[in-house]
Amino acid sequence: MNNFRDPIDMNNNRDSQRARAAQAGFLMRAYRESFLRKEGRRGLTQDDLLRLMADVDVDGEYGERYSHATVSRWETGQTSPSVERFRTFGKALELSDAEVAGLILLSGLARDYASAIEQAAGKVDARSIRHGVPDEGDASVIAVDKQRVRDIPGLSSMKNHVVRFLLLRILPLAVGIAALGLMMGFLGGDVAWVPVAFVALAACLVLGQGFLFTDPAAGLRDFFWVTLFILLTTPILQFAPLRMDHYNFHSLAHLGDTSIAYTLALLLNLALSASAGLAFHLLWRWQNSGARSNRSAHLRAAWAVLPPVAVVFVTVVVLSHAWVWMQLAAVLLIVAAVFIVLLVIRDPMIKPSESDRRFVLSTVFTVAVVGTVLGMATVLAIYLAPNVPMVLPDHNLVWSWNLNYEQLGYTRQEALDLLKLGYLWHATSLFAYMAFVVGGTLIVAVFRMDGGNVHQSEDEPALDATAVGSLASERRNARASYR
Repeated sequence: MNNFRDPIDMNNNRDSQRARAAQAGFLMRAYRESFLRKEGRRGLTQDDLLRLMADVDVDGEYGERYSHATVSRWETGQTSPSVERFRTFGKALELSDAEVAGLILLSGLARDYASAIEQAAGKVDARSIRHGVPDEGDASVIAVDKQRVRDIPGLSSMKNHVVRFLLLRILPLAVGIAALGLMMGFLGGDVAWVPVAFVALAACLVLGQGFLFTDPAAGLRDFFWVTLFILLTTPILQFAPLRMDHYNFHSLAHLGDTSIAYTLALLLNLALSASAGLAFHLLWRWQNSGARSNRSAHLRAAWAVLPPVAVVFVTVVVLSHAWVWMQLAAVLLIVAAVFIVLLVIRDPMIKPSESDRRFVLSTVFTVAVVGTVLGMATVLAIYLAPNVPMVLPDHNLVWSWNLNYEQLGYTRQEALDLLKLGYLWHATSLFAYMAFVVGGTLIVAVFRMDGGNVHQSEDEPALDATAVGSLASERRNARASYR
């Protein structure tokens, strides 16, 4: 007999189990939030639920072995409680056997309602039940089965994600940038406006690909890598009046005054930003799996954002010179902080109250306004100040060279004046993106925070808000009548 299972069937079965777990978790959350306390208040926190479950459990393990992250994973469908845990949950919230049976049946731990009732009443040994999405604390799940359910489909999904991202998102952009480079070569790379137009068209191409054809399942990945691309690309505008680039490709033989240097710079920016975006997405998924998901949301977000940003910065330090990477150092820190906040806001473990939401919103808005004013003042001060040093692109961390001003057609002072003009182009473009796109996205994300509710994460299934309200209302009426 052939025991080989079709991978498609395995994936469909896994998706079905995840959907069932999400529905059961949704119902568990509704029960928790509509629970009527003895003092008359409604709703339990996730920690309160664990304490109640520890009180009714013989071993009291829920107060010691588990945290609110465990309840969060139950309620978002990342893991599914065992039958024993559903029983304990029902005892803690004073649910009937029929209600517990509904949870068991919904999560796929029973074939039909009759067997679910028997399991809820304790007539069936719960240790023999091995369906659903394994819970990390369920000792009844065989280690081999847990590894197969979690790792093998996840690894396959990860590979498919990487291939789709590179082939369908990045490769067309690389071809488009190369085509723009050829067009620029025909127009003439030594014409002052051509490099600026080239960079602007390439940036628009990337922005359109990243924002208009974004992948909803990838969460913040597209916003992250597009932002890094803009940060790495705007310095080209500073050196465009000199027909040079900040990576110094113009210094290589036969590349000066041609479109090749700009094309290589843009392709390098695309490769760096795309790699960082992919690493960001995979790190975030990794941080939310296994024991790492028990760590604080801030720590997990930092580990997802900071490593790819650091790699990008180190690359710029090596290939460019001090004037460029000193500017990028400050901007990259701001970008890293913004994306950490965005991830924390979207994390299902975070449940801000309404007062917390208002405080965060007012703080972010104040910081945005102050940062905008300071940014504008800094740009104008650097442009107008006569003694602010401007570093010509004649060296990087690896090597240095001499610029031939006679061949360039202007003196050193004229080159510095052109460089200052290019700085104004670069700083204005970067400032506009940071203020309106990055800052605006952060303010909108904070404004849309639901006070007191668990937020949807990147991989969390979407929940029906109408069903939540209806179910919670019915639960409150039933509880009031019962009491």
